[in-house]
Amino acid sequence: MASINVLLADDHTVILDSLAMMISTLDGIRVVGKATNGREALEKIATLDVDIVLSDMHMPEMNGIELAWQLSEQYPEVRLILLTMEEEPDVVQAAVLAGVWGYVLKRASVQELENAIRAVTGGGKYYMEISDGEARPSDSTNLSDPPETKSNIGQLSKREIQIIRMIVNDVPGPEIAKQLFISPTTVDTHRRNIFRKLNIHTAVALTRIALENKLV
Repeated sequence: MASINVLLADDHTVILDSLAMMISTLDGIRVVGKATNGREALEKIATLDVDIVLSDMHMPEMNGIELAWQLSEQYPEVRLILLTMEEEPDVVQAAVLAGVWGYVLKRASVQELENAIRAVTGGGKYYMEISDGEARPSDSTNLSDPPETKSNIGQLSKREIQIIRMIVNDVPGPEIAKQLFISPTTVDTHRRNIFRKLNIHTAVALTRIALENKLV
């Protein structure tokens, strides 16, 4: 049986080394690389055979949620598990919307981490129960999966679809940035790209297209 290849991403070297040592004790699971931020993780995925990315949430340059978005667009076959201390429901929801396959708290046991890796490798989702309840993938299916498209809307990424929904629902740019864990500048860039791809110039036109394509 082929081994499960894991890439670790965390900005603390001590944690990276400890995780690597711990995972080395698990049968059929091996660490093939380490990265100290999301951008470095993407660079290594391009050259390594990676099945699972086990990533921290807070990292410089590109955090875990931003990395999840990038993976879903560039490497959809690679599945990300967030290993984090964050238990806030808003953070969990943002992670689910970004397409993470697993959400595991750093207080988890080695057995639970192994269960998450094996479940996600097998095509399942694994969200560790947190203090405010369990995060369920079904809660966000309609928010994260792109709908059947018409016209140029088929050119949009999943993230752009999500941002369209938020714009049409009058969510301010700074709040979009906060909820998606990206910068306001990145939100503005996505907005410009959306308008360019759809060949429109006004929010009214965007609302019409969103309604026509049942995005809201």
